[in-house]
Amino acid sequence: MTSFTIRPFAVDDMDTCLDIFDSNVPEFFRTDERAGYISFLEKLPGPYFLVLDTSGAVVGCGGYAILDGSDTSDLCWGMVRRDRHGTGAGRALTEFRIESIREDDRVNAIALSTSQHTSGFYERLGFRVVRAKRDGYAANLDRIDMRLEFRR
Repeated sequence: MTSFTIRPFAVDDMDTCLDIFDSNVPEFFRTDERAGYISFLEKLPGPYFLVLDTSGAVVGCGGYAILDGSDTSDLCWGMVRRDRHGTGAGRALTEFRIESIREDDRVNAIALSTSQHTSGFYERLGFRVVRAKRDGYAANLDRIDMRLEFRR
């Protein structure tokens, strides 16, 4: 398994993150979601990170947000460059985010929304499906809401 480094997002990383997004269209994201992703990157609601491989190439990105007054954190816009799926980069990023969130004593759970294409990945990390809606994002792109509860 490849070793990965995770570092915080910087404004100069915008184009790299958009390239990662574009590599995952149309199977994992819809083209019309790109504007929302740009807006998200411009006004980050919480920490956002990049995953780098051993050569220093950025292969993934993702973050999280804790809503004011909530005991739940949301995983936000996690993705790995399409040609790097299956390398462990997504697992490294997700485990890093889970551990970072777990350090905040105010948070008792993590929520996320994903598609049928990645819900199994999150289930293997301990998330459980709480709601599923066929074609919830678009035709043939189901919305799967998932949750990971912490034992404190």
